[in-house]
Amino acid sequence: MKYELIPTVEELEHHAQTVPEINPPEVIAMLRVLQASAEIRSAIIDVLERDYQLSEGKLCVMIILHQHPEGAAPSLLASKAGVTRATISGMLRRMIRDGIAVAVSDSEDGRGKKISLTPQGREFMNQILPGHYLRITKLMGKLSVDEQNELIRLLKKIGNS
Repeated sequence: MKYELIPTVEELEHHAQTVPEINPPEVIAMLRVLQASAEIRSAIIDVLERDYQLSEGKLCVMIILHQHPEGAAPSLLASKAGVTRATISGMLRRMIRDGIAVAVSDSEDGRGKKISLTPQGREFMNQILPGHYLRITKLMGKLSVDEQNELIRLLKKIGNS
């Protein structure tokens, strides 16, 4: 996907006459970041959606479960995946229905439950994660380690504003 929405400096300067706080170079820079983000997302996530019918949200939850073989509470999954409890509930119901996750009583809190990947779910993740991480490696391999660290630093700076 390619953004064709990057305005010219002249167009932005025209808008700045109405809203003087508009800074054309800053707008263009951010729109280029968004364009790069969309292209990166396409190269990484679209493959999983196309080849495995795996949405980005479901991938996040499955990675969290893969990292927690002992299981995780639905509230923790929702928090770590950045979704609502209602969203996670629906997603987990479908994952359990499809046989890739299972819910068991939490031994520490009998009222609660923990979600774990089934052997089928764990095998699925072991099948897709190497290719997923390889696609990420190839994209980031275009940058030196110093450039990667600088990119991370700059993105954190923007994200924490």
